Amino acid sequence: MKMSVSEFKAKCTWVLREVSTQYKTVEVTNHGKIIAVVESPKPEKRHTPKTFFGSLAGTASHVGDIVSPAVSAKEWDAAR
Repeated sequence: MKMSVSEFKAKCTWVLREVSTQYKTVEVTNHGKIIAVVESPKPEKRHTPKTFFGSLAGTASHVGDIVSPAVSAKEWDAAR
């Protein structure tokens, strides 16, 4: 859809609403030359549960012994 600058200025909010809801492209012209193109942004990519859950699988690792305590019982009592 082509539209002159003056018409775009008069109907700006309506045009923006139309572009965003109907995914149209509007070419704004000045003396017949295109000076701007108004189009809706690309839809955001949403993570579906299929791709979101498990996406961090294999990215964590453990170092050392995870079963025994980090400090001895004597050091634990001293920290109180």
